[in-house]
Amino acid sequence: MKLTTKGRYAVLALTELALIKDDSLVKITEIAVRQNISSTYLEQLLLLLKNSGLVVGVRGPNGGYRLAAPPENIMISDIVNIVEGRMEAKGCVSKTGSCTGVSGRCMTHDLWDELSRHIELFLGQVSLKDIIIGNVLGRSSPPKALGVE
Repeated sequence: MKLTTKGRYAVLALTELALIKDDSLVKITEIAVRQNISSTYLEQLLLLLKNSGLVVGVRGPNGGYRLAAPPENIMISDIVNIVEGRMEAKGCVSKTGSCTGVSGRCMTHDLWDELSRHIELFLGQVSLKDIIIGNVLGRSSPPKALGVE
Protein backbone atom coordinates (compact mmCIF):
# COMPACT_ATOMS: atom_id res chain seq x y z
CA MET A 1 0.00 0.00 0.00
CA LYS A 2 1.35 3.39 -0.94
CA LEU A 3 -0.25 6.76 -1.24
CA THR A 4 0.49 7.80 -4.81
CA THR A 5 1.23 11.25 -6.16
CA LYS A 6 -2.48 11.60 -6.94
CA GLY A 7 -3.38 11.66 -3.27
CA ARG A 8 -0.37 13.69 -2.15
CA TYR A 9 -0.76 16.31 -4.87
CA ALA A 10 -4.51 16.60 -4.35
CA VAL A 11 -4.00 17.27 -0.64
CA LEU A 12 -1.23 19.78 -1.45
CA ALA A 13 -3.44 21.60 -3.96
CA LEU A 14 -6.40 21.83 -1.62
CA THR A 15 -4.16 22.97 1.22
CA GLU A 16 -3.00 25.80 -1.05
CA LEU A 17 -6.64 26.71 -1.71
CA ALA A 18 -7.39 26.56 2.01
CA LEU A 19 -4.71 29.17 2.68
CA ILE A 20 -6.69 31.77 0.73
CA LYS A 21 -8.59 33.91 3.22
CA ASP A 22 -11.38 35.12 0.94
CA ASP A 23 -13.28 33.52 -1.93
CA SER A 24 -10.57 34.42 -4.47
CA LEU A 25 -9.94 32.02 -7.30
CA VAL A 26 -6.48 30.49 -7.61
CA LYS A 27 -5.08 29.53 -10.99
CA ILE A 28 -3.74 26.03 -11.53
CA THR A 29 -0.42 27.47 -12.69
CA GLU A 30 0.07 29.25 -9.34
CA ILE A 31 -0.35 26.01 -7.41
CA ALA A 32 1.70 24.04 -9.96
CA VAL A 33 4.66 26.41 -9.75
CA ARG A 34 4.55 26.72 -5.97
CA GLN A 35 4.34 22.94 -5.42
CA ASN A 36 6.42 21.87 -8.44
CA ILE A 37 3.57 19.82 -9.92
CA SER A 38 2.73 19.45 -13.59
CA SER A 39 -0.18 21.80 -14.31
CA THR A 40 -1.71 19.20 -16.67
CA TYR A 41 -1.64 16.56 -13.94
CA LEU A 42 -2.98 19.04 -11.40
CA GLU A 43 -5.80 19.99 -13.76
CA GLN A 44 -6.91 16.33 -13.93
CA LEU A 45 -6.93 16.06 -10.14
CA LEU A 46 -8.82 19.31 -9.64
CA LEU A 47 -11.41 18.21 -12.20
CA LEU A 48 -12.05 15.05 -10.14
CA LEU A 49 -12.34 17.15 -6.99
CA LYS A 50 -14.63 19.63 -8.75
CA ASN A 51 -16.90 16.83 -10.01
CA SER A 52 -17.06 15.51 -6.43
CA GLY A 53 -18.03 18.91 -5.05
CA LEU A 54 -14.94 19.66 -2.96
CA VAL A 55 -13.81 22.58 -5.12
CA VAL A 56 -15.46 25.16 -7.33
CA GLY A 57 -13.85 25.80 -10.70
CA VAL A 58 -14.43 28.79 -12.94
CA ARG A 59 -13.20 28.80 -16.53
CA GLY A 60 -11.80 31.73 -18.42
CA PRO A 61 -9.02 34.30 -18.09
CA ASN A 62 -10.16 35.34 -14.61
CA GLY A 63 -10.99 31.77 -13.63
CA GLY A 64 -9.43 29.38 -11.20
CA TYR A 65 -10.36 27.20 -8.25
CA ARG A 66 -11.46 27.68 -4.66
CA LEU A 67 -12.74 25.39 -1.95
CA ALA A 68 -16.45 24.60 -2.01
CA ALA A 69 -16.60 24.43 1.80
CA PRO A 70 -14.64 25.84 4.74
CA PRO A 71 -11.28 24.07 5.33
CA GLU A 72 -12.48 22.64 8.65
CA ASN A 73 -15.23 20.76 6.78
CA ILE A 74 -12.96 19.07 4.26
CA MET A 75 -11.30 15.97 5.64
CA ILE A 76 -8.15 14.48 4.17
CA SER A 77 -9.91 11.12 3.80
CA ASP A 78 -12.47 12.78 1.50
CA ILE A 79 -9.72 14.10 -0.76
CA VAL A 80 -7.73 10.87 -0.85
CA ASN A 81 -10.77 8.67 -1.41
CA ILE A 82 -11.85 10.78 -4.38
CA VAL A 83 -8.54 10.67 -6.23
CA GLU A 84 -7.15 7.33 -5.00
CA GLY A 85 -10.16 5.29 -4.04
CA ARG A 86 -10.30 3.73 -0.60
CA MET A 87 -6.82 2.90 0.65
CA GLU A 88 -6.42 -0.78 1.40
CA ALA A 89 -3.48 -2.36 3.21
CA LYS A 90 -4.35 -5.75 1.75
CA GLY A 91 -4.70 -7.14 -1.74
CA CYS A 92 -7.99 -8.91 -1.13
CA VAL A 93 -11.23 -6.99 -1.12
CA SER A 94 -13.61 -9.70 0.03
CA LYS A 95 -14.13 -10.32 3.74
CA THR A 96 -15.34 -13.86 3.06
CA GLY A 97 -13.69 -14.73 -0.26
CA SER A 98 -10.21 -16.02 -0.96
CA CYS A 99 -7.21 -13.85 -0.07
CA THR A 100 -4.66 -16.30 -1.34
CA GLY A 101 -6.30 -17.29 -4.60
CA VAL A 102 -6.60 -20.85 -3.34
CA SER A 103 -9.29 -20.92 -0.69
CA GLY A 104 -10.33 -18.99 2.36
CA ARG A 105 -8.82 -15.98 4.05
CA CYS A 106 -5.12 -15.63 4.72
CA MET A 107 -3.94 -15.73 8.33
CA THR A 108 -2.99 -12.03 8.28
CA HIS A 109 -6.27 -10.82 6.71
CA ASP A 110 -7.57 -9.23 9.93
CA LEU A 111 -4.25 -7.48 10.61
CA TRP A 112 -4.27 -5.70 7.24
CA ASP A 113 -7.98 -5.05 7.42
CA GLU A 114 -7.54 -3.31 10.78
CA LEU A 115 -4.59 -1.26 9.45
CA SER A 116 -6.79 -0.04 6.58
CA ARG A 117 -9.45 0.93 9.11
CA HIS A 118 -6.92 2.89 11.20
CA ILE A 119 -5.65 4.77 8.16
CA GLU A 120 -9.21 5.72 7.21
CA LEU A 121 -9.98 6.79 10.79
CA PHE A 122 -6.83 8.93 11.03
CA LEU A 123 -7.33 10.65 7.67
CA GLY A 124 -10.99 11.15 8.55
CA GLN A 125 -10.02 13.13 11.67
CA VAL A 126 -7.64 15.53 9.94
CA SER A 127 -9.08 18.51 8.09
CA LEU A 128 -7.45 20.99 5.76
CA LYS A 129 -7.69 23.51 8.60
CA ASP A 130 -5.72 21.15 10.85
CA ILE A 131 -2.93 21.12 8.29
CA ILE A 132 -2.94 24.92 7.99
CA ILE A 133 -2.78 25.57 11.72
CA GLY A 134 -0.20 22.84 12.26
CA ASN A 135 -2.52 20.60 14.24
CA VAL A 136 -1.00 17.41 12.85
CA LEU A 137 1.51 15.35 14.82
CA GLY A 138 5.08 16.34 14.00
CA ARG A 139 4.20 19.69 12.42
CA SER A 140 6.17 22.58 13.87
CA SER A 141 4.63 25.54 12.04
CA PRO A 142 1.79 26.27 9.65
CA PRO A 143 2.50 26.62 5.92
CA LYS A 144 2.81 30.03 4.31
CA ALA A 145 0.11 31.55 2.12
CA LEU A 146 0.39 31.62 -1.66
CA GLY A 147 2.94 34.14 -2.84
CA VAL A 148 4.39 34.67 0.64
CA GLU A 149 8.01 33.63 1.13
